Amino acid sequence: MSTGDEFAYYVINLDRSKNRWQRINGHLQNLGIEAQRVSAVYGADLPEEEIARYYIPYLNQKQFFMPLKPAEIGCFISHLKALKTFVDQNNKAYAVILEDDIEFIGDVQDYQHQWLDAVQQPEPVMLKIYSRRKVNGERVNSQHYFNTIRPRLIPLGTQAVLYNRAAAIKLLDTYGQFSMPVDVAYQHFWQHGVRVLVSESNHVKEISAQLGGSNISNKRDLALTYKIKRELKRSWYRFKLWLLSLYYFSNP
Repeated sequence: MSTGDEFAYYVINLDRSKNRWQRINGHLQNLGIEAQRVSAVYGADLPEEEIARYYIPYLNQKQFFMPLKPAEIGCFISHLKALKTFVDQNNKAYAVILEDDIEFIGDVQDYQHQWLDAVQQPEPVMLKIYSRRKVNGERVNSQHYFNTIRPRLIPLGTQAVLYNRAAAIKLLDTYGQFSMPVDVAYQHFWQHGVRVLVSESNHVKEISAQLGGSNISNKRDLALTYKIKRELKRSWYRFKLWLLSLYYFSNP
């Protein structure tokens, strides 16, 4: 089975980051993968009317613990753009959406039986193939020594995610407007209705540090009191999210 037979590959990449695209495109081509580049949205350059089209501040105040930064808004829009490109322009059943600071570990062919077992379903399903931390949950299948987990708490990050077509459509319908970062929104599986699975072992590695770190965020100095308040709010939010996730995990 060729890597192009079942999956359409997309790489989210800023126009100004040509070196990153050349690097990852060369890496993927060496693996026999033809990927389509999706021009990422740089949040700091978005006009206010474009931000208002997607980002809803009053929902943010109700549903999240702090306002979104332009980089987070741009990141969410970029992932929606990649999903829409897949749904509108490709007839394949599954999409693999990658950020431009990853590399696959080993041969992609080794993973594809696990990928298909996870996403070859009639219901909306997505599979995260990278997590920075160990994922705990229910093992739903095991294929060729690769285990797939239904996590109690979905890990953060959108570095490398697979979607079946039903999941892509469902997420586009749900997040025409949003109030939180894309990876946090994905944690709320009881709201978007997509079954989120995670590979127990990583299929990619993150190389952002080797590339000079994030190139979409706007770093600025913040007052110490603000940082303390933010971290307290973050901890409280994560605790509430953990309780909700545990409840809905136990009562699917």
